[in-house]
Amino acid sequence: MGMGRFRNRIIGAAVLAIAGGAVAFFVSRRPQPPAPAAEPPRLGYSRNGSASTAIAESTR
Repeated sequence: MGMGRFRNRIIGAAVLAIAGGAVAFFVSRRPQPPAPAAEPPRLGYSRNGSASTAIAESTR
């Protein structure tokens, strides 16, 4: 009968260790920063008159 009590204590200690590790993991996690805002459209004219400013800037 002594072996059953020992086994139960080992199982209990393992459950407590796993629960403590999960709590420590979630408490130590830092919140994620918000996603960066979309870039506003660029103002101005295109170089050749047919492409938008964003396309003209990306082909440089």
